[in-house]
Amino acid sequence: MPLPLNKLARRVRGLLQRKLFSQDPIPARYLILRALDRRFGIVKAYQRKLDYGTIERANYGHCMLQSAMLARKLGHSRISCIEFGVAGGAGLVAMERHAEATRAETGVEVVVFGFDTGKGMPAPEDYRDMPYLWQAGYFAMDVPKLRARLKSARLVLGDVTETLRNFAEQENPPPIGFIAFDLDYYSSTVAALKIFETNHRYLLPRVACYFDDMVGDIDWAYNDFTGELLAVKEFNAQHKDIKIAPVSGLRFSNRRIPQIWHEQIFVAHLFTHPDYGKPISELTQLPLGAD
Repeated sequence: MPLPLNKLARRVRGLLQRKLFSQDPIPARYLILRALDRRFGIVKAYQRKLDYGTIERANYGHCMLQSAMLARKLGHSRISCIEFGVAGGAGLVAMERHAEATRAETGVEVVVFGFDTGKGMPAPEDYRDMPYLWQAGYFAMDVPKLRARLKSARLVLGDVTETLRNFAEQENPPPIGFIAFDLDYYSSTVAALKIFETNHRYLLPRVACYFDDMVGDIDWAYNDFTGELLAVKEFNAQHKDIKIAPVSGLRFSNRRIPQIWHEQIFVAHLFTHPDYGKPISELTQLPLGAD
């Protein structure tokens, strides 16, 4: 039953008061749309929900959807998506939801894995781990509570240096299409990036990546000499045939709303992957325009 106009007006006014004074640096008209869609579901297309940011963890959803679309073009019916650094589990729960939406949109099944110690962060190794931001024990997980909430995602608990070593051979996952790196530390991220040294059959030729800890204010002081940014920089220097690079122009594509996470999306390019050069573009010819 539709809400009476006066009650609807009060709800919209309340939403706007909260949203217009939020910290999101985006136009008011999009904040209005986001607020209305989250409350009333007025945007139907999943891609548009991602573009307008009306759905939680749109960064995860966008990467998962794009990865599934790539997989379909390459002939895969299943992919894997990974979150390194699960903490309380909100991101992994959201990833499950996006996996369902992605399958409904593309027909590609998404298998989700979450890597974490399960005990909170280990002690920082040195200044490169940015100990002024993180210390041992931060972000501990309530493992039984999270397991009870998960529907299909698989938790991989332990030190990532150990759990990743034989992960592919033991789990035999479908090709990995998206990875969210949220381990905070430089040292842990270095260990997680070794996933790209896995046999090519466990990876798509281009793997979408989200790096959580690389943008912030002066007090956070993210930089190329510590943290995730240093880990990526060193990885690129050490690998001739694998490069992790930001996606140029993402925030301007498809009329989407520019958001901070657009600056945190990278792609791991596996240049020697047998499918790297396989054509995927649907645009093969341009018509001659009128004079």
